[in-house]
Amino acid sequence: MAGCATMQHTDLYFGRNIPGGGRVTAQQWRAFSDSIITPAFPEGYTESDVQGKWMDTESRETITEDTKRITVIGKRSAKRNSQLNHITQTYIHRFNQQAVLRVDTKIRYRLITKKDAD
Repeated sequence: MAGCATMQHTDLYFGRNIPGGGRVTAQQWRAFSDSIITPAFPEGYTESDVQGKWMDTESRETITEDTKRITVIGKRSAKRNSQLNHITQTYIHRFNQQAVLRVDTKIRYRLITKKDAD
């Protein structure tokens, strides 16, 4: 593929239920996203609402919960890895979570611009 670059695609999955009761509100999520994720990746990322199902490590029951998925594409580096780890650990501690799922995939991509259409 001419003009393609190899990058790392990372998805982070943040469950919004809080163990013991409650949930991460839209306002709490927005504050977290604006203050923690955006400064780490000012060049951009994608944020979406999804439904997650997973086995609770304490109750051993499969639960369904509203989840935020963050997708970040960038060059693989120690700095990027550190930023992703900081984001997940901050969320875990701030909202008393058991875990945040992280999925990394090596990809080839090409950004198609308006100029390419001419």
